[in-house]
Amino acid sequence: MSVAPATGSTTGGTVIEITGGEFGADTAVTFAGVPAASVRVQSATSLAAVLGARSTEGVGDIVVTSGGKSAALAGRFRYYAPSGANQPPIVTGIRGVSSKPNQPSRFFEIDETISIIPTVANAEVGVTFRYEWTGPGTFTPAPDGTTAWRLPSTGTTPMVVTASLVVTELFIEIGIEHQQKAAPASFSVQVHDSRKEVLDMGEDFLTRFTRQLPADQTLHNFSPTCDGGRGRADEASDIELNRARFTQNVDAFRLTRRPPFSVNFKSVCNAGDKPPQPNIDACGSLAVHWEGYDRELGANFVTNGINYLSAVVENNQWRLCHSSFTGTASYPALGLTRAISW
Repeated sequence: MSVAPATGSTTGGTVIEITGGEFGADTAVTFAGVPAASVRVQSATSLAAVLGARSTEGVGDIVVTSGGKSAALAGRFRYYAPSGANQPPIVTGIRGVSSKPNQPSRFFEIDETISIIPTVANAEVGVTFRYEWTGPGTFTPAPDGTTAWRLPSTGTTPMVVTASLVVTELFIEIGIEHQQKAAPASFSVQVHDSRKEVLDMGEDFLTRFTRQLPADQTLHNFSPTCDGGRGRADEASDIELNRARFTQNVDAFRLTRRPPFSVNFKSVCNAGDKPPQPNIDACGSLAVHWEGYDRELGANFVTNGINYLSAVVENNQWRLCHSSFTGTASYPALGLTRAISW
């Protein structure tokens, strides 16, 4: 049986190649009494063992056990400890980068792939870092520490997900590679299903509008600051008009989500026959059907049309900005059909 190398660090991590015979799936290895951190059997005559950590320097046996049999190389392995002069690295920051322009910090989409980039402070030069990420989703690392993080594709949004990072520094002293770890670091982001969240709020608003609830209850998902609060103020006026003039048939009310839905931060929404809305983060629409009684005309009505929604991100949460309805209202008993806009 032969071993290379026959030395390693007390910090562990060295890959030791062993050649011999009769290696099987149950093969185990110890170095100076320390079990290998892992063993990969490459063939019946070859294996690679990752050295386990040891608290002190020293010389000891190499023992390989497989199939109930053991073979030993007495006194053939030496552990060396690092001098302590090398200081461990420090993770000073982590940032996430999306491919979407103007996307708010730490605000991302479900199943989106982002880049997560750590910043590591280290006093020494000529060392190597190993980056190990764990958490929900999948991680594809690059040698420079930048990692592609594919966020989870399922879950109740909005949700906070956290990636944990361990940075290991690899350095050489007297020909021995040692390793030491930085304190663990983490990076949390909010994950959204923007289409669902915005259209859920749109449905909630229109349902409350149809039920003719007071404005403060109906507008609870509207931003008071987007577009100077004009969208919220306009809807408050529409709610009071609806409550004063119409009796809505709640059972006849229908909604259908319709494409397209777009997320373009600090962009523009077009809302039917209304002027374009600037500085908007998302645009969507719903097909709406209403039936009821118009107290001013003294007749039943049927209304169909499109309700256009715009939304913004505030404090990493979606908020509605504007709701604009364009459609037609017909009064069968009066033989009247007219275009309407709310």
